[in-house]
Amino acid sequence: MDSSPAPVESTVDLARDISRVSRGETEPKQQFGRTLVCVEYPAIVENDDKMLQSLGGTHKMSKVYAERNRRLELRFRPDDVYCRPACADRQKVTGLLLSVKVRRKKSTGEVVNVTPAVIGKINLAFKFTSLCDFQFLAMDKINGQMECIYDQLVPKDLLTPQWFNDPVPYFLPPATFSRMDTVQNYQYRQEAVHNDMTVQPYHIGRTRRRRSGHAIFVTFSTATLPLKPRPSALKFLDIKFLGGEHLRVMKQHFAERPIWSKVALMCVTGYTSEQMKFLLPAVAYYFVTGPFRIMWVRIGYDPRKHPAARIYQSIDYRLRMQGGTQSYVKAKRSYTQYLLPYKSTPSSRPKTAILSQHAEEKPAEPESGLTENHYIFRPGMIPPSRQMFYQLCDIKVPEIELMVERLPRIQPGVKCHERLGWLPAGFAEQCRDIINSLVVEQIKIVRENNSQPGTSEEFPGDLEEEEDNEDNEENYEDWDDYDDN
Repeated sequence: MDSSPAPVESTVDLARDISRVSRGETEPKQQFGRTLVCVEYPAIVENDDKMLQSLGGTHKMSKVYAERNRRLELRFRPDDVYCRPACADRQKVTGLLLSVKVRRKKSTGEVVNVTPAVIGKINLAFKFTSLCDFQFLAMDKINGQMECIYDQLVPKDLLTPQWFNDPVPYFLPPATFSRMDTVQNYQYRQEAVHNDMTVQPYHIGRTRRRRSGHAIFVTFSTATLPLKPRPSALKFLDIKFLGGEHLRVMKQHFAERPIWSKVALMCVTGYTSEQMKFLLPAVAYYFVTGPFRIMWVRIGYDPRKHPAARIYQSIDYRLRMQGGTQSYVKAKRSYTQYLLPYKSTPSSRPKTAILSQHAEEKPAEPESGLTENHYIFRPGMIPPSRQMFYQLCDIKVPEIELMVERLPRIQPGVKCHERLGWLPAGFAEQCRDIINSLVVEQIKIVRENNSQPGTSEEFPGDLEEEEDNEDNEENYEDWDDYDDN
């Protein structure tokens, strides 16, 4: 989704234009090609500025619009930091914004003329359909009466040393009172009668329902690797309209290269993470441990038996912390970027499949923010995050490529090492040192360029750990537990 704030700005401006049209100050114009964003405000708006202030302003609305799963917050007391917001969920809609001008006779009130005008089309709407969280005011009982202590808790002017020494009542409400803001249906039923059974003491059983994952996860110690995908994985390809061209492209890439990372495939194919969730289990299995961990391997191919697979081993590179590197290379996760549960919608919300004969021919939207530097490293690059998993073949450094060419031939009978794989001891550490020296050198160059007046540089933002986040949502099962039926 385009992160430009223009749609939000234009919506606000057009809302004011509509009010001018209704007052007869301007003539309406037909604008069928203009796309707007609708916000169903749950109140009667008499002041546009206060309405925008309660939504956080145009800047905050633009940020919410740019993030695909962010909810729009409405605070009825925007100046109160303890105010709990009401949240709106984004919904795809099909509608038009109309401005209807009605002319009447002043004497009789008879309608003389009706002039409709199309202001724009609406494809996205924010609707406040959830409950608001409990509100807790900054009050305290003083001399038998409730008094507001907000000014004592939140300073308005510049702080003075006396402000820190003044006694203030404790007021520490939780970040949220309720983790759910949607109405839940409760089915009343009679309590089940449990029969007395003899159970072994200290027996820990599984109480959580298993997730319905279709991927095959294996460890390095798994003896037998899969020779075909799960039937459910192939079934879901037809349900998601991915069994034709999408599957052919994936098979072609795995025929050319038997081991891939998920991020690399997303960059090469342009398929989204949601599509990869169904395509990858149909053509590959996932290594959890060992030298090929977090990699997808073509079904039927065992890298533990092929020494040539050493160029596909994963190199876990982590940028060593030094002064000034934090502003250039971001962390994958940060506690400061934690979002409260009510601020975003679940990314796994059920999606409606559109049945159409052209559904499979529709090109997939590329995953936003993924570029070549998310899986390839070259001299002069700065990694998107402080921890990266590179495959040895994707490290385009002449010194490391020369080291790979000079690797000795694997003798017959040698087994793949659980930690080193097919590489000699110390090889991965040497690669990390070379990459780290190149990254530190590039950071120094960029820092010197930024110190010059009139220069600026943009740096890559956070890269979420696609492999861990997405793949951990699947059901973890060893191949030993796999049921062929």
